[in-house]
Amino acid sequence: MKDNQPYQGTLLGSKRFLPLFITQFFSAINDNVYKQSVLILLIFQAATLADGALYSNIAAGLFILPFFLFSGMAGQLAEKTEKSKLIRIVKLCEIPIMVVGAVSILTQYVWLMLATVFLMGVQSTFFGPLKYSILPQHVAPNELTKANGLVESGTFVAILIGTIFGTYYITQSVGPTLISIAVLVLAVMGYVSSRFIPISEANEPNLKFTYNIFSSTKNVFSALNSQTESVGKSVLGISWFWLIGAIILTSLPNYVKHTMGGDELVVTSALVVFSLSIAIGSLLCEKLSRSRIELGIVPFGAILITLFLYLLSQESAISFYLPQNLELLTLDQLLKTGDMLWHFVWMAGIGIGSGFYTVPLYALIQQRTEESSRSRVIAANNVLNALFMVGSAVLSIVTLSVFQWSISELLLLLAGLNLLISVYIYTKVPEFFLRFIIYILAICMYRVRTKGESNIPDEGAAVIVCNHVSFVDWMFILAASPRPIRFMVFAPIYYSPALHWLFKMAKAIPINSEKTNPEAFKKAFDEVAAALNKGELVGIFPEGKLTSDGSIDIFRRGIERIIERSPVPVIPVHLEGLWGSMFSRKAKWQLPRLKWSLVSVAVGTPIAADKVVADDLREQVLALKALHSKDID
Repeated sequence: MKDNQPYQGTLLGSKRFLPLFITQFFSAINDNVYKQSVLILLIFQAATLADGALYSNIAAGLFILPFFLFSGMAGQLAEKTEKSKLIRIVKLCEIPIMVVGAVSILTQYVWLMLATVFLMGVQSTFFGPLKYSILPQHVAPNELTKANGLVESGTFVAILIGTIFGTYYITQSVGPTLISIAVLVLAVMGYVSSRFIPISEANEPNLKFTYNIFSSTKNVFSALNSQTESVGKSVLGISWFWLIGAIILTSLPNYVKHTMGGDELVVTSALVVFSLSIAIGSLLCEKLSRSRIELGIVPFGAILITLFLYLLSQESAISFYLPQNLELLTLDQLLKTGDMLWHFVWMAGIGIGSGFYTVPLYALIQQRTEESSRSRVIAANNVLNALFMVGSAVLSIVTLSVFQWSISELLLLLAGLNLLISVYIYTKVPEFFLRFIIYILAICMYRVRTKGESNIPDEGAAVIVCNHVSFVDWMFILAASPRPIRFMVFAPIYYSPALHWLFKMAKAIPINSEKTNPEAFKKAFDEVAAALNKGELVGIFPEGKLTSDGSIDIFRRGIERIIERSPVPVIPVHLEGLWGSMFSRKAKWQLPRLKWSLVSVAVGTPIAADKVVADDLREQVLALKALHSKDID
């Protein structure tokens, strides 16, 4: 891979990604045009308010039901079948479904509309695992964040377009005819674009397929449970996002009417702000993560969601409540009040934070899930997403209807629960929080430039060797790496009260002097060998101490001992810019100057195990120093 990654437009214009993007974009628009039209028709066709609420809830339930029933089969089928062919079949089935849908819109026959909604849910159930599991087969690992950002932003823009189009035109005199034509055209366009999706070989062609709903669902959750904890907690995080999103979207009309005092156009405007801000946050992820999967953005997104949910709840709590007979404000009137703009600002903050939160999680699932079970893991994710969306409805009913809470109190509860869920995830998977600390240090306090980071393999064991300039060298190397690295750390520093929690979180390996503690010395090398045997990256500083003058000291023979026991490639790294900082022996005890504090990390090409000699490695690291004088990215 090249170090200078193409910008988003390049990926969006590529044949390996564009057809899939267009296909899922049309699919999302079509779903929402039809669902929103049906909801409006059901509400207005109902004889009473209770009947309207019943029909709309039945429609929502029928769309989600297939995710519980058929996600297991969908995941298995996506695993054992060539994906582009399966996508074409799924999209071809959408055409007759939309023919039935068009007839139901024209005749306004309730049960035919509900049946179509159920069939759309079935089609979406089988399409979901395909569109996410196919991405890693067509985009490079360092493009996953970019690709997922585009997919997520496209999805929410499509939801917005479909919702507005369906809501507006179904109320017009020619609305049913226009909606019927639109859903048919969108279905055909989605199928046509699907024919250009490149071939994607089956991940597990020999997988045994079962039609049993319970067995297939158990199978996809078994696949999920076999993954690393980071994958499992990422699925939990994504499902939690869908719970929050569902509550906000369903609460928007009441929030706008009773808290902001706005009319129907203000409701639409709030929906636009929330949806577009999620799209913007999703696109910004690629920029903030520097074309990689940066888990440090996830806690940042969680903090933004919590903060802006709290601010929105406080805005709601202090906002005026309109008398029943007072005329609702138009959008123009509301914007002129000034204070009401803050409602939109807090909504936008929640949306942007949501984009930061979800995109890296989707990319992590795709990258770290075993290829033979990727589609099933995504299917299990879809089941949990549906379960949490049902949970959102239950939570809203209990708090708003049973307990008679205000929307302000519900939003405040969501802010608190979001904080608790985030703390739980980061406690179980400390890598998220560790990457956040590194991200803040390496991105916000310094400018970090990297050359050759693609030399770090996407998978497989390797040893990283680097010059030792400061106490935080390991953080900057981690910031440059797309993968976790387990560093060897001098035991007295590892066990120091102030830093032990951080090194433990980073799964560092403590090492002591062979003379001082031979047992601990041997144990450290055993841990390194075990980590390499599991395919992990291990980082060491062969000098064995911090530099006292900024130069590179001799490399000790421990690296040769490691490679002799575990023959893996060695990757030389040179770090520049931390000598003289507050973290080095030549410390200047002042905060980093944001504009001028530049740290550069140069990563060399891997060296084969049979070529590893300590003195030669030192020369390789010294040779990398010349790269720092060049314009590096």
